[in-house]
Amino acid sequence: MDISIADFLVHVDEDLQAGRMGVLEEWVRADPCVVSASVSRKDSHLMLVAYNPACTSRARIMERFAEQGVHAEAVGL
Repeated sequence: MDISIADFLVHVDEDLQAGRMGVLEEWVRADPCVVSASVSRKDSHLMLVAYNPACTSRARIMERFAEQGVHAEAVGL
């Protein structure tokens, strides 16, 4: 079974503590349509998200950040 995978970079506007970014990363990754989510080790305000576009959209994933009270912007790759 072939699935398409799309990805994009998320820039988190706030300075969140490392623990809070880790929780946010796990929360995004828990979405069944998200293939992976990982916070950059070099730039802790950046998260790379890969997802199945047949299952969800970049806009819906960004809504999940807003649901957690986090201001973030999607940066296309």
